[in-house]
Amino acid sequence: MRKIIPVGASAVALSLLLTGCGGSGWDSVELSNDPSQGTAPSVSFETPLKVDEAQTKVLREGDGQEIDPGDNVMLQAALYKGSDASSLGDTYGQGAGQVLTVNDKLKESLPEMYEALTNAKEGEIIAYSSPKTSGKAGDDSTSVEVYQVTKKLMAPLNEKMKTPAKGMPGVSQDDNGTPTIAKPSGAEPKKLKTDVLIEGDGDEVKPTDTVIANYVGVRWADGKVFDSSYQKGTPVSFPLANVIEGWKEGLAGKKVGSRVELVIPTDKAYGSAKALGEKSQYPAGSLVFVVDILGTTPTPEAATRSAQPSPSASAPSASESAKPSPEASASGR
Repeated sequence: MRKIIPVGASAVALSLLLTGCGGSGWDSVELSNDPSQGTAPSVSFETPLKVDEAQTKVLREGDGQEIDPGDNVMLQAALYKGSDASSLGDTYGQGAGQVLTVNDKLKESLPEMYEALTNAKEGEIIAYSSPKTSGKAGDDSTSVEVYQVTKKLMAPLNEKMKTPAKGMPGVSQDDNGTPTIAKPSGAEPKKLKTDVLIEGDGDEVKPTDTVIANYVGVRWADGKVFDSSYQKGTPVSFPLANVIEGWKEGLAGKKVGSRVELVIPTDKAYGSAKALGEKSQYPAGSLVFVVDILGTTPTPEAATRSAQPSPSASAPSASESAKPSPEASASGR
C-alpha cells in the first residue's frame, strides 16, 4: 500500500443546524458511557425518536480550554439510528479526529454550529438531531448525531522565520504567515533534507502520533504547487505512520509549533513518472514541502491498520466513505 501525504479535513460531515428547540423524545437522549481511545460513546434514548425541528443537547460539558472564534478544533463523531438506537458508524476508530476551523465561513454557513462551538470547551459532547434525516433508516425516525470536541489546536503560525539553509529553496510568507516556496534550482536532491524555519517549544512528534498541520507542497522540477492546506483554509490531521517516507523521517522528533521545510528525493516521495504511470494522480519526482506542526495526539491502533491511500487534500479520505452524518448532501458540505 502506497504511503501518502495527508488528506483534507472534510471527512466529518458537520451539517448541523443547531437550535434549542424541543421535540418528541429528545429529552430522553443521554450519555450511557464515555468515549475512550478508538471507541465511540454509548447513548440511550426513547425509540423511535422523531424531531420536528433541529435539536441539540449537551450530553457532557467540557472542562478544558474555551473555544474561541478563529480556533482550530478536532472533533470526533458518531451516528445512531433513531428507530432503535443502533450505531450507524463513527470516526473514533478511524483516526484521532477531524479538524474544523471556527471561522467566518462556518459562521455564515452554519451560524448555530458556530455559536455552539464558541460557547464550548474541550471535552464537550453535543447531541444533535434534525427532521432532514427522517426516512434515512427506512422509517420516519430521525437519527441522533453525537459530536465531541476533543482538542483545541494552537493558532496558525505567523512568526519570524529564519533564512533557509544553503541548498534549500527559499521560503517567504505573507502578513498572515502563509508560506510560499521559491522555485527550486539545481539538480534534484538525492537525500532527504530538513530545516526548521520556526522553532516550536511544544511536544516532540512521535512516530506513533497523529499530527495536525498546515502544509504546502511543490514539485522540485517546476516549483508549482500541487497541494496546500492553506488554500483550503483548514489544517489537516494524519497518522505519521501512514504518510510518505519523507514526512515520516522529516517530521519525527520535531516540536509542535515548528515550521519545517522538507526537501524530499524521489525515492522517499511517490516515485518517478515512469514508476507511477501517465494516469497517476500522485506528483512524480522530488518534492519540497513547508509544514507547520500545530499539534499531536496519540493515533488509535485501528486507524494505523485501516488507513487507505489518497493522493492529496483534494481527494476523499478513508474515513469520508464512513462519515456519520446523513445530512451532508442536504447542506451541500
